[in-house]
Amino acid sequence: MSKIIDSLTYIGGPIVGPDGFLGKKKAKFFGAEELIKVMDDNNIDMAVTMPYFGDWTEDYMPQNRYVADAQKKYPDRLVGFCWLNPKYGQKAIDDLETCINKLGLRGVKLGPRYDGYLPYGWGYELLLNSFYEKVSKLEVPMIIHCSGPSELETPSMISIVADKFPDIKIIMTHCGGPRMEIDSGALISRFRNLYGETSETHSSFAIVTIINQAGADKVLFGSDTPFIGPEIEKRKLDIALELKLITPEQYRLVMGENIAKILNIKA
Repeated sequence: MSKIIDSLTYIGGPIVGPDGFLGKKKAKFFGAEELIKVMDDNNIDMAVTMPYFGDWTEDYMPQNRYVADAQKKYPDRLVGFCWLNPKYGQKAIDDLETCINKLGLRGVKLGPRYDGYLPYGWGYELLLNSFYEKVSKLEVPMIIHCSGPSELETPSMISIVADKFPDIKIIMTHCGGPRMEIDSGALISRFRNLYGETSETHSSFAIVTIINQAGADKVLFGSDTPFIGPEIEKRKLDIALELKLITPEQYRLVMGENIAKILNIKA
């Protein structure tokens, strides 16, 4: 069996749950050790992880350094991505170069709806093109958050970025989000550099639909830990395999081999 690699997790902030919510002082801290325990409990070998976004800060660099330190401490378990806000122009570009070339992080995450911009359109491309060009030059993958209908992020906007920057491997979180999976599957199938991550999709059947539309090589398992978790998200793929809706080969691709190829790591 190939390694199981979780393509979407977060560390470095307050955990969501009965002990507290985003930003509340009583909330428990969810860090690298907490993530690894979740991974161990669910037989997950590695995880892509990035800064927890509970503070909605203008400067993600302290959190990015925390993720870089976690990756250094657990190199066989964690692959770190930075989170940056490209709205800040040259600062964001400089921070990206620092994150990749100095901190050793392996990719970048963007959160348009959280940080207040469009990934493309309405003039934002004039601001963001230089950032995307730097991502392309650094040859790292880019995760763009998309979790359902929102004026600040849609699958079609993200597909435009994929079209304009074909050398960037772009991962769309949540396969575009609930109610958007069918459109997302069609878009993912069209662009060779666009991938969909599975957390927050409706069901096993929604994931199977996307696999049938786009191909198993374009879909990545993710758990959205600590917001959802592998107890739910991994089970969706397991059910699809048990019901023979996907083949063992497709299961292996989605559960780890695809993201391993994107990151150039052994699966």
